[in-house]
Amino acid sequence: MARTRAQSAGASKTATEQEKQPPVTSGRKRKQPADQTSHQSKHTKNTKTEDASKVHNGKIKTPTPDSNSLKSKTTALIEKYGEIPLSSNDISEPSRPTASTVLAHIFNAMLTSARISHELAAKTVSCVIEAGYADVQTLKSSSWEERTEVLTKGGYTRYREKTATALGDLCEWVLEKWEGDLNNLRKDAEDEPERIKSKVKEIRGLGEVGVNIFCDTMQGLWTCLAPFMDPRSLKTAETIGLGSDVEQIFEAVGRDPEKMAMLCMAITKVRLEKKESEFKD
Repeated sequence: MARTRAQSAGASKTATEQEKQPPVTSGRKRKQPADQTSHQSKHTKNTKTEDASKVHNGKIKTPTPDSNSLKSKTTALIEKYGEIPLSSNDISEPSRPTASTVLAHIFNAMLTSARISHELAAKTVSCVIEAGYADVQTLKSSSWEERTEVLTKGGYTRYREKTATALGDLCEWVLEKWEGDLNNLRKDAEDEPERIKSKVKEIRGLGEVGVNIFCDTMQGLWTCLAPFMDPRSLKTAETIGLGSDVEQIFEAVGRDPEKMAMLCMAITKVRLEKKESEFKD
């Protein structure tokens, strides 16, 4: 029977629509070759491992410097900005842990940890030492008004009343608890750094930052504290390429507590005076 023109057109249209339809599958996903799947899995795992090695606590890690580079940079820092802590002040024996030297380090930690410019804090430390207050008996004989005047002379006007009181309390604490010599505190703590820090923290007006400053500067005299670097200095050390491994930095200065203290002084100066660019690679 002859097909009509309409029937032919309909048949042609049906065939075309069938061609356009996607092929029917069984609903299962095609399996990738085993070797390709294994390769992708290893690649993903390696990428995650690499990323994890570069990040710690949400921060990108800086590469660990080699020992020669570290030694060269620590030497340069000490030579340019390092000094024995408080050696520029009127202290008779800054390299020995005498009772007056240790007390002077407490003054330094107390005064420089306050929210005041480092220039004024350093000037005030010098004024307090020049007044003879590192001798605990001289401090004991001073009046609150006299201590206030000394602090004012150093420019410590914002905290002078509170600090004058704190100095009086400190004197009483040193005399009554440690027989006038803070070296007895170290002995009582049996040279254990954490116990020393805990006892020093008892001082009124000396918080966590102050305790860290004390450990920074005193490690050259109380060598049991070494190696130590306060968090702010350690952050600067990492910025200028020293890394953040305190033990490795200590190795770079020959495991010498006095040099470690001098390095901390240098890094503090770099941080406060914004001289990081001088030591960046």
